[in-house]
Amino acid sequence: MKMKIVLAALMAVMFTGCGVGSLVALPFKAVGAVTDVVAPEAVGSTIRGVGDAADMAIPF
Repeated sequence: MKMKIVLAALMAVMFTGCGVGSLVALPFKAVGAVTDVVAPEAVGSTIRGVGDAADMAIPF
């Protein structure tokens, strides 16, 4: 019974991901959005781009 639970949890993580890439990218995306308000849009877009790149580079 315990093996089925562990296997089910492992399968869920494998197919949905654990969100590490999104967690790493979140501060960059938030700072980029705030920077858009006080600086030129290109600066904020560049910071958000770093977050997007981190999200894509970390596969899990």
